[in-house]
Amino acid sequence: MRPMSAKAELGAGDDAAVLAVLAGLSVSGGGASYASWKRSLKAAVSSDPFDALVVTVVGGAFLFYLAERGKNPKVRSYVDALLFLSTCVSVGYADVFACTPTGKAIASAVMTFGPAMSGGIFDPPGPSGAEAGATPPELLAVQNAIVEKLDAILGELRTSRAAG
Repeated sequence: MRPMSAKAELGAGDDAAVLAVLAGLSVSGGGASYASWKRSLKAAVSSDPFDALVVTVVGGAFLFYLAERGKNPKVRSYVDALLFLSTCVSVGYADVFACTPTGKAIASAVMTFGPAMSGGIFDPPGPSGAEAGATPPELLAVQNAIVEKLDAILGELRTSRAAG
């Protein structure tokens, strides 16, 4: 199979689809704004890092397979796509490369976010949404006790300097 040229790969429909996705992310005030999309993604990953990575690899492999099948001679089965996507979240080694614009977009997204996700796979699930920024009362009590001790030490140091 001979390689396709860049012009043959990208059609007007592909450009329009990419622009529509980017326009959708930039819409302000709606549920599809970039900021709300980013918050939702961060909350999902931090609430259960293991599940987030599994969904990314398994789901991404499925989408990659749909995009590349019949167009990429190295992607003959879902397992081929799964092998490729699983390497995208780690060392990046495979003999499969994306050929279609959609496959390249999927691979780029997984290569961008996947290594960070795989690095946190065994982190304990954390709180999501508004809870994520909240400090537990027990931790606040410990922090307040530390601040009080440090203030007392500082007061003693100031007293000893003034006396000496």
